[in-house]
Amino acid sequence: TLFTASCTTETTKDPDPVDKSVKVVTGTLTGSITWSKDTIYKLSGFVRVGSDDGTTIDNAGGAKGTLTIEAGTLIVGEKSSKGTLIIQRGSKIIAEGTASSPIVFTSEKSEGSKAAGDWGGLVICGLAPINIAGGKAELEGGYGGYFGGNDPADNSGILKYVRVEYAGVPINPNQEINSFTFGGVGNGTTLSYLQASYGGDDSFEWFGGTVNADHL
Repeated sequence: TLFTASCTTETTKDPDPVDKSVKVVTGTLTGSITWSKDTIYKLSGFVRVGSDDGTTIDNAGGAKGTLTIEAGTLIVGEKSSKGTLIIQRGSKIIAEGTASSPIVFTSEKSEGSKAAGDWGGLVICGLAPINIAGGKAELEGGYGGYFGGNDPADNSGILKYVRVEYAGVPINPNQEINSFTFGGVGNGTTLSYLQASYGGDDSFEWFGGTVNADHL
């Protein structure tokens, strides 16, 4: 397993309530990574799966990664660093929760003190066509979320029974990250049973792409 992000461990309580360690995740993840339900993952800053400098239409030179998240896993976003998870072009997220054991992205703050815009959100960037000259672009906010390509059937992975709460932090004035952001995502990607709650900007926003979704 390649895990190029840095991690530290803290102790906290999960709302289950079950004592779990907290792994702070930063930087870029490449190769095969698995996040398990017995650990809480804290996103510090812009955490990226794969790398992409936006210079080519197919991101041929970028490092790739696949992040697999077990059902029932809790991921929290750090407010001070605008914690955000970005799946770069050519990489994948496999997040298959269940109706009784969803995957939850939420604020790091305790219950009762969470608020809209506490952290960034979940961003997926794909290689499907977009309607911008040159066929590729960067998502608003200028945080390196490049999207667009030439593959309508591009596969960025699976999101199923995933909930995103209290996201939508402003990156710049009037440029917030959405709870779920999809840029150039292809129709090989599965988006099903997704819930956005208490966000500071849009619940779901698509920038081009060909993906289908159900049960939002």
